[in-house]
Amino acid sequence: MKKFFMQLPLPRKLMLIAVIPLLCLLYFGFTVFSRQNEDIKTIDRLSQRVANATAIMKVADEIHAERRSSVNYVLQTGSLNDLLTQRAKTDLAIDAVKGRLIASDNRFFQYSLLNTLQKKRKEIDNKIMPQREVLDYYSNLIFRLNELANINTPDLPMMSTIQQDMSAQYLLAQMTAYQGMIRMDIYYFMLKKEVWPEDFSRIENNYDMVNSFRAEFLDKGSPQLVKDFQKLEASNEYRITSDFIKSTIQTRKIDTLFNADSWWDISSQSVDQVKQLQRAIMDKVGKDAKVISKRENDIKTQYIVALVIIVVLVVVFLSITIKSITDSLELLRSSAVNISRGLTGTVPIININTKDAIGSLARSFETIEQTNQDLADAADNIGKGNFNIDIKPRSSEDVLGNAIVKMAADLKVFRKNNDQKIWVQEGLNRISETLLGEKDLPTLSGNALTDIIQYAGAQTGVLYVKQAGQLQLTADYALAPEHKAPVVIELGKTLLGQSLQQREPIYLKETPDDFLHVSTATSDAKPGHVLIIPLVHAGIAEGVIEMGSLYPFGDEVLEFVKQAAVNIAIAIQSTRSRSRLQELLEETQAQAEELQTQHSELESLNVELEAQAQRLQVSEEELKVQQEELMQSNHELEERSKMLEDKNQIIVERNLDIQKKAEELELSTRYKSEFLANMSHELRTPLNSILLLSRLLSENHDKNLNNDQVEYASVINNSGKGLLTLIDEILDLSKIESGKMELEFAEVSIASICNNMQSLFEHIAKDKGLQLSIEVQETVPATIDTDQIRLEQILKNLLSNALKFTAKGDVQLLVKMGDRSDTINFVVRDSGIGIPEDKQQVIFEAFQQADGSTRRKYGGTGLGLSISRELAKLLGGKITVSSEPGKGSEFVVTIPIASEAVENTPVQEIDTTVPEKEETEDKNRFITPVIPATIEDDRGLITNDDKVILIVEDDTYFAKALLDFTRKRGYKGIVTVRGDDAAELARLFKPVGILLDIQLPVKDGWQVMEELKSDPRTRPIPVHIMSSMEARKESLMKGAVDFISKPVDMESMQMVFEKLEFVLQRSTKKVLILEENTKHAKALAYFLSNYQVNSEISSSVSEGIDLLQQKDVDCVILDMGIPDQKAYEALETVKEIKGLEHLPIIIFTGKSLSKTEEQKIRQYADSIVIKTAHSYQRMLDEVSLFLHLVSEQTPSSPSGSGKMGVLNEVLKDKTVLIADDDVRNIFSLTKALELHQMKVLSAIDGKEALQQLAGHKVDVVLMDMMMPEMDGYDAIAAIRKQSVYKNLPIIAVTAKAMMGDREKCLKAGASDYISKPVDVDQLLSLLRVWLYDKSMK
Repeated sequence: MKKFFMQLPLPRKLMLIAVIPLLCLLYFGFTVFSRQNEDIKTIDRLSQRVANATAIMKVADEIHAERRSSVNYVLQTGSLNDLLTQRAKTDLAIDAVKGRLIASDNRFFQYSLLNTLQKKRKEIDNKIMPQREVLDYYSNLIFRLNELANINTPDLPMMSTIQQDMSAQYLLAQMTAYQGMIRMDIYYFMLKKEVWPEDFSRIENNYDMVNSFRAEFLDKGSPQLVKDFQKLEASNEYRITSDFIKSTIQTRKIDTLFNADSWWDISSQSVDQVKQLQRAIMDKVGKDAKVISKRENDIKTQYIVALVIIVVLVVVFLSITIKSITDSLELLRSSAVNISRGLTGTVPIININTKDAIGSLARSFETIEQTNQDLADAADNIGKGNFNIDIKPRSSEDVLGNAIVKMAADLKVFRKNNDQKIWVQEGLNRISETLLGEKDLPTLSGNALTDIIQYAGAQTGVLYVKQAGQLQLTADYALAPEHKAPVVIELGKTLLGQSLQQREPIYLKETPDDFLHVSTATSDAKPGHVLIIPLVHAGIAEGVIEMGSLYPFGDEVLEFVKQAAVNIAIAIQSTRSRSRLQELLEETQAQAEELQTQHSELESLNVELEAQAQRLQVSEEELKVQQEELMQSNHELEERSKMLEDKNQIIVERNLDIQKKAEELELSTRYKSEFLANMSHELRTPLNSILLLSRLLSENHDKNLNNDQVEYASVINNSGKGLLTLIDEILDLSKIESGKMELEFAEVSIASICNNMQSLFEHIAKDKGLQLSIEVQETVPATIDTDQIRLEQILKNLLSNALKFTAKGDVQLLVKMGDRSDTINFVVRDSGIGIPEDKQQVIFEAFQQADGSTRRKYGGTGLGLSISRELAKLLGGKITVSSEPGKGSEFVVTIPIASEAVENTPVQEIDTTVPEKEETEDKNRFITPVIPATIEDDRGLITNDDKVILIVEDDTYFAKALLDFTRKRGYKGIVTVRGDDAAELARLFKPVGILLDIQLPVKDGWQVMEELKSDPRTRPIPVHIMSSMEARKESLMKGAVDFISKPVDMESMQMVFEKLEFVLQRSTKKVLILEENTKHAKALAYFLSNYQVNSEISSSVSEGIDLLQQKDVDCVILDMGIPDQKAYEALETVKEIKGLEHLPIIIFTGKSLSKTEEQKIRQYADSIVIKTAHSYQRMLDEVSLFLHLVSEQTPSSPSGSGKMGVLNEVLKDKTVLIADDDVRNIFSLTKALELHQMKVLSAIDGKEALQQLAGHKVDVVLMDMMMPEMDGYDAIAAIRKQSVYKNLPIIAVTAKAMMGDREKCLKAGASDYISKPVDVDQLLSLLRVWLYDKSMK
């Protein structure tokens, strides 16, 4: 598209650009036209509705007349013919309405109750409908028809008058309906000749409604309508009718001024006048609607014409503008071509004098031409060597101009540097020439010093040569006689000696007076600048030169002197060598005869010296090479350092990008959580009413529903619960994805899981004709360490899917060891439809199924497998699937046997070691392999009055001894040698106590104990455990009354039975309640007292410990939120007190405990109960488990006994204020609370709730947290600001189910919290708690 646009000619581009706003103009015009057209259609529809309403009003008039005829017929004051004639008129009016409304609104006859008219007529004909019910039925018909005749006028500016008239018409219709009811009631009483006081109240109430609608009509009606109505009221008939009604209300009797028929006639004339005014209003509205429709059509036509004219003008203007622009641009293009060819001075003057952008562009072209000419001249001067050019850049952004100026400056510096190098090289050449030849050391020193001082521009100087460890003065230049230089200088002394020792030059600037002197014949001077240069070559210091100058030494002089010093040092070394050779030569000549034999050695020495000189030269060259390599290395290090800085910058930028994306991800997660919370609110709010009302219907308290209707209500309730389950699944998936899903690892029985699955799905499989089999292989351990709830959630999902997608065949659950010895597999197989291979991974994605047709045929959301897979990962395992279409599927859930291995090591890295296997075998050691023979007992001799002891023991000799001792104590004994029979025998014979061994065949004692305590029928039975292994603490934690180790003597057996008898004989138990909230503590104590449990209450830990030591306490209930913050120390203190180390402790808290807190608490506590809807019942279960409450002491039902009746009396006659913006919730909660004789006030927002509180005495408030105008948080804050309501119980009701909602509500000032959909039992429990104190007062 871009390439196509760029290739278009300029006129077409401009035309294309101009078309876009033109299209926008057309689109805007079309939008306005469409909206206006829709308004016209709305007005036309209103005209049709007015006609329909007129027809409905006709039906209402006929119903008025039929009501009178029906009453006359029922009271036997009218004939059947009159009734049938009126019914025919009514049917004609109804038929007229049918033609209009049946096509557009098929619910009309159902809502208006006209569909029940024939049935009611038959009841009237057969005179089986009560007289009063006849009146009420027809009155209800009339009101419903008035509602249907009411028209909602569209909210359009031009419809304001019609809207006012329609509102007035509706008020007149309502007023007429109530007048008709008054007229009919008086007529009915005249015929019946019997009036009760409540009948006059009915007339008075209806007359109040007439006056209310009259006042509203006078306030809202147009002035003309009000005037017409007031004229109507002045009529004789209307005045007589109104006066008669007022007199009847005031005197409370029917005046004999009229008989029934005369009253009907005069009142009918009054009502008919009002109806005529109604019809006049409807006619006026119809005519006004047609006038407005015509006016709007005319405006629409005018608008279209104006739009067409504007479009034509815009097109003409655009054509002229485009031609002007293209002509100017063609002139500019020709000039640009000349400039691009490099032609300067040849560009023609562009004759464009416009003041727009094109004119400015033409003037810019002329400026460019002049600038190019100036730059060309400057470049020509630079090429000729003239760097002092006078050219000024056009601006700081003039790239070419600035580049020309910079180039001239750079060339000037380059030439200066080059001149300096040439000057240095010439000086070195001059020195080299001076040093050539064979000269002695003083001559060489003098010549060298003279040349270097003269060439460097100095005025004085000295040269010292190193000899015999000292510096000897060998040459001086221009020294004054009175300021002679020292002949000898020690090494390291003075600046010269220091410079030579450091091998570094010293440059002194602006030296003080008398430091150095320069003299001529006529004058002398003191040099201000001194330069000391050591003479060093190949690391050997040969001497030093000191130079004085009246002027500063330049950089080029310093460079020259340094290099010249090296050459002088080389020459000195050569001279030294030559002098030495000369001395040797003379000595050789003097001793020719003596040294003849050494002649060859001297020659060798000479050669070696020459070689040394060569090596010195080579060393010098190597130093130069090394210096160049060092410079190159430094350059490379600089480049690498720069690259490293660039990389570091890139890393910093990428880290910032990652941090930004992390913040975006966190924000999106928060938005998602907010969306899920809001979605939960929108779904739970209507679901709340569905569950509450369907439950009330299914319970059928009034016994007015048949079995089918009760079943329908149950189906509605179950469907609502299914929808609630779906909402919870979505929230579960959200918690898993956000990492907020917490697991509770514990030791879980494989048999318990299998039994739960069997009982849950067996009847479903039978209903579908499928075979459900559950098998556990022998190698599988009896228990595993995992989260039972989440594991069962996974298996329920897989088994549910297997049964859903299997039409015939079987479904199997197989439990076996995994591929590794520390894992276990749960395999679910079915013979269902199967899953294609390409869909086997899709099904694990959220909201995905194998095929779209699957969802239509089998239902489901596609969330189950996604949640199951994530839960399996959280448990440290995985889910795999294998399937073939048409043959079935196999899902394998693999999880670790021990949770510790999962937490510390990934599942893939767990080693299969021998200790793991031994641990698994150790868990099964309590089951003995041999089943002994049965023992004959008393089960066939038991009567109703006998007390029975159940003995579960596989040691037959010991079992017989226990049986004999049982009989001696006056009990009948039942003996079983198998663990799996114990629970069934307990349920069958209901023993007063059980003696239980741990090591048993088939099922061990721990499993038997779990089965007994999980069954409400056997839970209260005291169990005494006897075993050869030490398990006292574990026995008491599982609910045993005591534990004794084998072997057991007679005295020990005596103590066992005494313990059982003590538990049985003790009628009441005592519980210590440590609770921070006094109201909750008292309510809980009162609740437990109904079950023969006494309570001591303490609000601090220290006081509670004192009570434990002073009084006989059987159990402790501890709230973890006690203010002194020493709950953990209290737990540890209790366990350390002698005699209380095995005392049961139950934690009762409203806090949401973290995983760490829960693990820490379970080190001391035996159970944890969270404050929820059924926390009291859960607490009773836990107390019953530890105190072994006998089931017969429990009340038969929550409201059946006298004591529980007192608890229900807490709610009686209490006033509750329900604040909720959903009237369905108000209605459903009202119905539920009225069953408990509570008074209910309602409010639809926070402001109205405050008004209700101000006008009524309220005992408790149910506050919805999400409402319009003023939400629950602001409403609670406003209530708490008033001191009179400081202690008013306020229960927050919210549809949100996300974490932290409870804490947020309590922080806002709520007393307690409950979530939607509201559980009625939970709500009643909370209300009883908060109203407990008031009921006791």
